[in-house]
Amino acid sequence: MLKEYRLQIICVFLIILVFLLIDSNKPKTVSSSDYETSNEKLIEVDLENVIEEVEKKTASENEKKAEQDNKTANENEKEPEQDNKTEITVYLTFDDGPSSASHEILDTLQQFNAKATFFMLEPAMRAYPDMVKRMIKEGHAVGLHGVTHDRDKFYQSEQAALNEMRTGQATLEQISGVRTHLIRSPFGSVPYLTDSFRTVLENDGFKLWDWNVDSSDWNLSADEYVQHVISQVEELVQAGGTPIILMHDRGETASHLSILLSYLQEHGYQTSVIDESAEPYNFNCYNRCYRIGK
Repeated sequence: MLKEYRLQIICVFLIILVFLLIDSNKPKTVSSSDYETSNEKLIEVDLENVIEEVEKKTASENEKKAEQDNKTANENEKEPEQDNKTEITVYLTFDDGPSSASHEILDTLQQFNAKATFFMLEPAMRAYPDMVKRMIKEGHAVGLHGVTHDRDKFYQSEQAALNEMRTGQATLEQISGVRTHLIRSPFGSVPYLTDSFRTVLENDGFKLWDWNVDSSDWNLSADEYVQHVISQVEELVQAGGTPIILMHDRGETASHLSILLSYLQEHGYQTSVIDESAEPYNFNCYNRCYRIGK
């Protein structure tokens, strides 16, 4: 860039010199000494003007380059902040499946690259074995939800509850080769799962999981359940909690699942599966639990 400016100076100088030579052939009334002095001053002034213009242009170019460098530096400083953005873990859980809606649920989860945990009923596993296999193949976690989903039968005794979970465990292993210890009791652990029930299940190696976000998708419209979940998730996260969302393997839930997943994705939530090594989340009885029939 400076070479170009030097070339411009030389060109200007030559033009001035030619002008002076031409002008020198014209008759003059001034003395030769005055003429030489005048020419020297003219050349000196013109050169100073040219140099001043070049310096201004150079300064302007340097200023623009400095601004661009600062802009690039600021953009580079912002990039690590975006890369270090913390994602919030959320657990999606589905009860009562598999069902005819499982295919749509799995398709939607796959579309958003989301993972979930399915707490399944033993008869449903036998009815939809291919869905069970697909859940496992696509990286979802599987758990047990009993056999009857009947309050009076499941909570009839500690042994009755244990037998239902063992039956579901055996059926799952027969279908998929996977043996799980994740369980969720019908209707949640409060109020029917007393301490004696919990002890029997725990001694057999089962890991009991409840939830802290209830979608109420079984009695709300498809659109309403999504908004109900979002409001609970926002409140829970603000309080420092990790959302464990209860949903059900049903058509109405499947139809609006994409809306919920879009919200979670746009707001920085990362779905994850429940792992057997994690500390289970349980409802606390606080003297609210009681045995059926008492």
